[in-house]
Amino acid sequence: MQNHTVNVTSTTTYKYYNGQLEIKEVYTSKDPENKAKVNDFTKINKIPISAKDKITILNGESFTLEEGSEKVIVTEKTVVITSQTDPYPWWGYGYQYPQWTWSEDNGQYAREDPINLAWEYTNLNTVKEKILDQGWISVSYPYEYDQYVSDPQYGWILDEGVADDKYGILGRYHTRLWQMSNGDVVANAHHDNDSPHQADQYEEAEDLVAGFFDNDLNNWWVLHDHYELDNYIANPLNDEYATCIYKVGS
Repeated sequence: MQNHTVNVTSTTTYKYYNGQLEIKEVYTSKDPENKAKVNDFTKINKIPISAKDKITILNGESFTLEEGSEKVIVTEKTVVITSQTDPYPWWGYGYQYPQWTWSEDNGQYAREDPINLAWEYTNLNTVKEKILDQGWISVSYPYEYDQYVSDPQYGWILDEGVADDKYGILGRYHTRLWQMSNGDVVANAHHDNDSPHQADQYEEAEDLVAGFFDNDLNNWWVLHDHYELDNYIANPLNDEYATCIYKVGS
């Protein structure tokens, strides 16, 4: 993926209006020639927050929840960005499952979270229903960022989201699920912080979701940290080993 690695300026604007906190992040290439053709990649999320809370915390700093309040944070990042017609072909490198999730803006795809769970001999609906039985709920945009994985037959696949809270104002556990063309189901499980609503745990969330199936030995066989995907992240920690879960009797 080295050819798709880009140094960018990340400009994140937080704005409170109409009872919601809008988070808008824009990547602008630092390469004067813009060889990677990054066209101001933009991500937008809106989180309902009551003004009665008065103050929330953004990146360790207080932010007053008043109509029209705005805060801009500029940082430098190294990101991986590809195009709609150039997905990373993980299947050509011997992997059973995709390694990463991707966000999309105008035909550009930016690498986001590591895949850390996989199911075999089942389907997405069965997996999702099992998680919903634990009191979780279905979530989709604007209550989560849309994310995708690439598939050798289906192309880019949009996630189906589940979480233990719809809004995640105080943080939440959140999992995105995908049905692959080979029949496998894959997921990224993580914990979101409250603001700016970014992943602050991977391993703990992976174990939590796997535990929903580990407690049902008559129907599921769980192998923790079973499959290496070479998607290590130091902070928050992802150990690059996905937990694999098999439907018993299939």
